[in-house]
Amino acid sequence: MAKAELVFIATADGIWILSNPGGIGRWLKAGHALQSHPITAIWANPLDPTMLIASGQTTRWRSTDGGQQWDPISMPPIHQFIASRTTPTRIMAHDGALAYISPDAGMTWQILGNATHISAGADTLWYGDTTTSQLSSDGGQTWQRTPIGQTISLSNDGTQRLTCTSNQHWIGDNGVIPTPPAGWQAATLLSGTPFALLGVAQQRLWSYRTTWQLSEAAITPRIIHATTYHPDRVWIGDDNGTVWYSENRGLDWLTIRTGFPQINAIASARLI
Repeated sequence: MAKAELVFIATADGIWILSNPGGIGRWLKAGHALQSHPITAIWANPLDPTMLIASGQTTRWRSTDGGQQWDPISMPPIHQFIASRTTPTRIMAHDGALAYISPDAGMTWQILGNATHISAGADTLWYGDTTTSQLSSDGGQTWQRTPIGQTISLSNDGTQRLTCTSNQHWIGDNGVIPTPPAGWQAATLLSGTPFALLGVAQQRLWSYRTTWQLSEAAITPRIIHATTYHPDRVWIGDDNGTVWYSENRGLDWLTIRTGFPQINAIASARLI
């Protein structure tokens, strides 16, 4: 059993750290770092949460002690970090126009290419836009072209893949998925039988397992984050500054904390 789970919440006022000692479900406030800095993206090594990267509007930082001390690093302003579950120190990043990759936990970075979306699952990585689409099955060491215009979503463990074609047809591993609700904006794919697809439409939380369902929870999602260390656990930061948590792939939700500044990103990890 994990000794503790940690969640790092990137907000308009720095990074808030919550801890779940002993994994008993009692989430405690464990710190507030980079205060007064708006943080747009955050990465935490899911199996070693001493290693963190945060991106702000003017500065990017790296921490090697769990967020107590932060050192500036050289990289562009980033909107999103994701990483392979099997090689969590191999990180992809996205700045809204380009995809990047780091093989060494953020020490060095290289540009992959144009991208409006990036995705990662196990050793499979993908990035693309309307002109470029590239897939890697070996953690980013080699890349192959995929049909331009397709958007590929991957579950963290790499067992599920969802493709949105250029004509907005959605295809999962088991066939075609009905068109999402109008205004569909984002998606998080969780493995399982059946898999769960969570996303935002009309400022509400929707899910797909066998049909599209509107969540009964009063959530207006801003950020959806699935843990890489457990296939069923997922976090949401909503428009009201509330953090929600589900242990069953979004079937049920618990309110963890309220009153945060605008939530821009979430990262999770565990101490073993």
